Amino acid sequence: MAVLPTVTLGSLIWINLIMKYIFRKLFRSMMVVVFLTTAVFCQQNSTPKNIILLIGDGMGLNAVTASILSLENDQFKKFKSVGLSVTCSADKLITDSAAGATALATGYKTNNGKISQSTKGNDLKTLFEFAKGKDLSTGLIATISFTNATPACFYAHNKSRHNEVEIAEQFLNSGTDVAISSGTQFLSTKLFDKIKNDSITFLDSIKNRNYSYFGNYSELQKNDSSNKILALFENYSLPKAPERNYSLGDLTDIALNKLSQNKNGFVLMVEGSLIDKGAEGNDYNYMIGEVKDFNTAINAALDFAEKDGNTLVVVTSDHESGGFAIVGEDKKNIDPRWAVLKSHTAAMVGIFSYGPGSEKFHGIMQNNELGRILINYLEPDINW
Repeated sequence: MAVLPTVTLGSLIWINLIMKYIFRKLFRSMMVVVFLTTAVFCQQNSTPKNIILLIGDGMGLNAVTASILSLENDQFKKFKSVGLSVTCSADKLITDSAAGATALATGYKTNNGKISQSTKGNDLKTLFEFAKGKDLSTGLIATISFTNATPACFYAHNKSRHNEVEIAEQFLNSGTDVAISSGTQFLSTKLFDKIKNDSITFLDSIKNRNYSYFGNYSELQKNDSSNKILALFENYSLPKAPERNYSLGDLTDIALNKLSQNKNGFVLMVEGSLIDKGAEGNDYNYMIGEVKDFNTAINAALDFAEKDGNTLVVVTSDHESGGFAIVGEDKKNIDPRWAVLKSHTAAMVGIFSYGPGSEKFHGIMQNNELGRILINYLEPDINW
């Protein structure tokens, strides 16, 4: 007959303490697993209420590098979610801004020169149009005319980016809630107004559609109108950033203040348009000045998103310009080199994202894939 070991009261106490210790450890480990699983699940299924898309026209990766090396408080340093975008158009190795912006605005690649139309000439529904279908507000800011290729792709459809009077007329019926850019040359353009069955100016047509018009920054600063906003400051292009008494960030703040009044949310597109002009002209000081100005818009967007907690910020480019490279040995003085003059390249560009939904912008993707992700946040059931 087996003899059972003697168990003392002291042994029982020690066994009980050991079991409690093991149980606590297991329980904490299980809670950590549950927490992490829930966090990952929520992150993968996060859908932003607001979307801010910032496009640095012609801003390649080396332009971003120059910004980071030049600015102590550079905003690109804040992004933890980073990816790359292939910018080729449907018909060319090197895209133009029209095809590049169409990919971002519609989720489809198209031929160079087309404004949110397919390669066959069919209109493609834009991010702004999807937003309007959900009763979201829409806004655009650009340092060039609102009729130029990139901003136009978010509200218009045309076979050619050069048909800017037709594009301006399409703006009238786009319902865009805030537009801040240049383009005063179109104010006196006569357009056929279907409401009055008469040929009136673009400016009069805008006013008939409940827009408040502002011709300079100081007027816009004082805005307290409940109407939609159109602010055009110059003939076709804003002055270079150092020559202005306001930044792209200042304009972004004004737009965000207006758009955020919609409880349903908003979509805002901000373009640093003149980065491209500096890079195409192989003018480093011009280019980096515009990149620094673009940085102020990123700062405004990130500041809003951090406070709001339900806003996705995505920063990218439609293409690279100039083939800009950084050489030399002095960290404080960048020695620029250029591969091409007055031209774009097919180099990949960066994608920098922050906020709910930012986890989807990792790795290498085609530029139209970026557009599809944004649209899917508004219409998740689209069969691409």
